[in-house]
Amino acid sequence: MAGGKVHPDLVALFPTVVQRSAGDGVGAGESFLAHALDQHALVSVANTDEKILYVNDRFAQISGYSKAELVGQTHRILRSAEQPASLYEDLWAKITNGETWYGEVKQIRKNGDPYWVKATVVPFFSPDGRPEKFLSIHTDITESKRAEAQLQRQLSFDLIKDEIYLFWPDTLEVFYLNQSARIRLRIRRGSKISLTPAKLLHGVTKRDFRSHLQPLLAGGSKWITFEAEHKQPDGQIAPAEVTIQLIRPHGEEPRFLAHVRNISKRKQAEITKRQFISNISHELRTPLTAIRGAFGLIKTGLALNGAKQAVQLSEMGLKNTARLEALIENLLDMERIAAGRMMSKMGRVVLDEVITGAISGVADYKSSKQVRVVFVAQGDPVCVKGDAIGLSRVFGILLSNAIKFSHDGGRVEIRVRRDGARIAVSVCDYGIGIPEHFKPDIFTPFTQADTSDTRRSDGAGIGLVIAQSIVEEHGGSIKVHSTEGEGTEVSFFLIPCAEEAQILSSEAIG
Repeated sequence: MAGGKVHPDLVALFPTVVQRSAGDGVGAGESFLAHALDQHALVSVANTDEKILYVNDRFAQISGYSKAELVGQTHRILRSAEQPASLYEDLWAKITNGETWYGEVKQIRKNGDPYWVKATVVPFFSPDGRPEKFLSIHTDITESKRAEAQLQRQLSFDLIKDEIYLFWPDTLEVFYLNQSARIRLRIRRGSKISLTPAKLLHGVTKRDFRSHLQPLLAGGSKWITFEAEHKQPDGQIAPAEVTIQLIRPHGEEPRFLAHVRNISKRKQAEITKRQFISNISHELRTPLTAIRGAFGLIKTGLALNGAKQAVQLSEMGLKNTARLEALIENLLDMERIAAGRMMSKMGRVVLDEVITGAISGVADYKSSKQVRVVFVAQGDPVCVKGDAIGLSRVFGILLSNAIKFSHDGGRVEIRVRRDGARIAVSVCDYGIGIPEHFKPDIFTPFTQADTSDTRRSDGAGIGLVIAQSIVEEHGGSIKVHSTEGEGTEVSFFLIPCAEEAQILSSEAIG
């Protein structure tokens, strides 16, 4: 390390500016100001070659270098690689031009630790008016920068929708929680916090929680993730995913950061996925079994007692093939709905014809249960603005459901009536009805009231979702009214076509 002459104080360097007063020690005149400056600030002096000529005790103490190690060096020995070169270029350009430079600078101690200073660099002029030395007065602002960084981190945490907690490793006491956590726990900003992570998690003891933290404390893991139950202020329990890491901010005490995410929707999606797989497996297995059985009998000839038997087996195969095609079409419709591609081609539609066609389409289904379907029409055929194919799908789905959940020999009614400026449609059955607990989920895809493998009714649990989407394309919404053990009514409104609207208008005037 290059050395140099260590100047004893500022007086030797700037005799015309700072002079010692007569008398004992310091405490009077300008020398007292120099002494006070030494107590507060980090002071250094450099020449026009950037060589350090002087540093005070506080400068040496904060930087970690001795005075002898610093004098003769340039300030580059303290530079942080994170500071842009343009900062130092601007500094040097100003002070060599005779101007004072102000700014905040991140520097590096001898041991590698960073620190921040607020700097003022003032040029000292020679008798001929040129800068010959530069006095740097620095104030250590490391703590305020640290507090500023912590505040910025906390403001960033407040933007996260999940809950963030900071807590101490020794006591597990939470000392910070972000806005999402404060809102859920109903804790105001600035209020006293009396929490530990174990208190937030249902069924997790402090000992259990410490066991989760052990791999982090031992250094074997950078973070840990586990699932737990999250206690809500109202006493409700929700599933949560908890991710914890041990962070060590420079110059601060280590602390744990816990990221808590409510995974109720994910868990519901997993349940829906399992139900979907179960439903689809059932829906595929049933017709495939019938088809395989029919063709197996045809192949062996064991059940062929003539052409009539062969026709019956072929019809069974075709019927179940159609069932598979309908299932595939429904699945494709679900994909179209999810992608927003369920488009309807609107035009003039005679609703009576659509309904009659839908009743014919479920003929095989209703005959197997001896259910009678009745179309309660209102006089002349009703014309609506709609998509004939889409409305046929709606009535097919609603009629299939009504027949499916009717008692053998039961009755299903389709009612159409003019209601003001709208056409009211309803499909009613007098069957088993919908269980009260299942009503909130009737429009949830792939769900059924009976999810057992031995359920009596078929279906993948997507028909009503498709029907609802088509009706919404027509400007309406499906309403379901059901009483368990008594039956179900599904209703919606359609927009009349232009000529129908004129009829409705005339009736309203008359």
